[in-house]
Amino acid sequence: MNEKNNNENIRSEVTQDIEELAQLEKESVEQKLPEQKTVFKTESIKTRAGRRGVHNLPDQTNPPMGFDPDKAFDSVFPFLKLPYLQPNTPEDVISFGSPQAGGYLGSGRKKIPLNAIFFGDNLHILRALPSNCIDLIYIDPPFFSGRTYNQLWGDDNEVRTFYDLWEDGLPSYLVWLNARLWEMRRALKDTGSIYVHCDWHASHYIKCEADKIFGYNKLLNEIAWSYETYQGNVKKYFARKHDAILLYIKSKAYTFHQQQLDDYEDSINYKRWEKYIVDGNKIKGNYYPKTDSRFMQRYNKWVRVHGRKPNPDDVIFEIKSFAVSSAWHDVKPVDPKDKSERIGYPTQKPEKLLERIIEASSNKGDIVADFFMGGGTTCAVAQKLNRKFIGCDSSRVAVSVALNRIIRDGEEISGRTASVNMAKPKKKNEQLSLKMTIKPIPDLRLYYMGVYPIEKFEFMQQKEFEDFILTCYAARRFTGEGRISGIMNASTSLLIGSVKPNESISEKQLRKYVEDVLMLRYQKNIKMKLKVISWVFPKSLQKYARILENYFAKKNLSVAIELIPINSQLFRKRILEHYPDASKNEFLLKFISQASIMDIAYKKIDGLKYGFAAVGARSNNIDGRLINCQWDFNFIEGRFAEREYALMREQKDGKYVAVLTAEKDFEKPGKYIVACRVQDNLGGEAIKTKEIVIT
Repeated sequence: MNEKNNNENIRSEVTQDIEELAQLEKESVEQKLPEQKTVFKTESIKTRAGRRGVHNLPDQTNPPMGFDPDKAFDSVFPFLKLPYLQPNTPEDVISFGSPQAGGYLGSGRKKIPLNAIFFGDNLHILRALPSNCIDLIYIDPPFFSGRTYNQLWGDDNEVRTFYDLWEDGLPSYLVWLNARLWEMRRALKDTGSIYVHCDWHASHYIKCEADKIFGYNKLLNEIAWSYETYQGNVKKYFARKHDAILLYIKSKAYTFHQQQLDDYEDSINYKRWEKYIVDGNKIKGNYYPKTDSRFMQRYNKWVRVHGRKPNPDDVIFEIKSFAVSSAWHDVKPVDPKDKSERIGYPTQKPEKLLERIIEASSNKGDIVADFFMGGGTTCAVAQKLNRKFIGCDSSRVAVSVALNRIIRDGEEISGRTASVNMAKPKKKNEQLSLKMTIKPIPDLRLYYMGVYPIEKFEFMQQKEFEDFILTCYAARRFTGEGRISGIMNASTSLLIGSVKPNESISEKQLRKYVEDVLMLRYQKNIKMKLKVISWVFPKSLQKYARILENYFAKKNLSVAIELIPINSQLFRKRILEHYPDASKNEFLLKFISQASIMDIAYKKIDGLKYGFAAVGARSNNIDGRLINCQWDFNFIEGRFAEREYALMREQKDGKYVAVLTAEKDFEKPGKYIVACRVQDNLGGEAIKTKEIVIT
């Protein structure tokens, strides 16, 4: 009886997964375009133009590019029901001592603990998120630059996205972005806002498409971020030194807090007054500098003075604060020399930019999301401002860099060392306190969707693994007795092997599975399809499967046994059969092998300066190559804390190649744990540590 109840519980859990994904697809497809005919009236002008033989006038009431009235964007980007993977490995669950501070996104089995970072295609991730769950979205998608594409991170997933964007030029780019904006609109709360960061190449096209998705009257601002005052020596056009940030709201109930700017911070003339100002607003000195009204009228109270001696009854000036307008010229780009913020990739946005956006359009405790996360600026600022966050990127290098950054900041804010140790896993719930906790910081969790590191599966339970495979195949768990794992239809059954990547199904297990299918599910005149899914199949098992098939053929029983290795194109192909409209390029599903490092070599250069090399570092994936190397020379609690060693790579023939050597000038002699981490172009990663003595 207990076993029957347990089977029913298992069945309901797997079924719930499939039903929730189907419900999200339904909500995406049934989402309505905004009604805008009162804004874009075209019939009258069409009639007049038609009389003159003109019939191709633009019609803004047309749906966004790529939109199908019956299937939304499912026609161009099929709604693939992929599961996400959240392994309980030390490097994927980072705690600052206050796990209860985060809360959850969604409910039921699919609820996601916050804060969360996803490695994978943002469209699949968006489609797995509940509707009306996010308070604020900021995105900085790839620009449609029209020039030779330079990869930011060097991952093949980034290259794949690049080809998706440019396959058919600008229309392809807009359809690709529209599908994602469509899901972001669904995921936004009614009080939510979205900021879309773009440049001059396509901002006007993006605005037209976003108007159709969110509504013409839902555009709150077009912000001009003038990020550089130095114009350069451009002779044939005005130097292009600003980006456009489009701010859309979902409803009139949106959240907004007016931002103030103290004008003196931006005044050109303030520097020459600085030495005469004390206590913030009192003018003191033997002589006042010559002033002009342009400067003095910026203040509530002022005295016009022209190089004369001060009088005791001179009016004290008061600094004005002005509401921030849609022209942002006070936010400067990240200074390349600023080691506290600079990470080292070319499109990094300054934290001050995100501070303004997050403070203006969210409240403390709200959920902020960035689906083109890059180096993690949005997530890092959200954490500092006491917001929850979701970050997403298709680059393993980007995810790694962002993760290190957020962990560093979280330790500084919370006053606790994060419980993550990739070299020597700590005991459960063990914490090492740095000082008194300043502020509780939620746990940080890393999820995988569409790109799955094989080594992570060893940390799963067998049932979780089976649920993962069943969800991939949109199959139901078999609730009867026997060795059958799942069923797809009346003729197709599944047997799922061990969660451990090196374990195979035994001949005895295979025979028991075949017997159970024939006894419990066999139907005359129907060819029974028995799918066996496992990490590995030794040749002896393959031979045994053919023997069984031949035996049933002699008995006139129509039975086909198919052995499907998980890390194979066959596994991918069989899933793709459920989505006839999906092309290979649109379907991101990879199982990635771990990279490897044999040893860390080191030698003394001079004094306390040492040289290091990652010996035998390599990718273990087909067509894999190392594209980045990271170092930490005081590896405490599994954290890569040194920003200047986060991106160690160089370009060769247009591709990034990892630089596997580094030099470090230590501050003092002693014992140190040195760590090296490498990433390959397919998402594989490896870490090697070594204890050394510096003399």
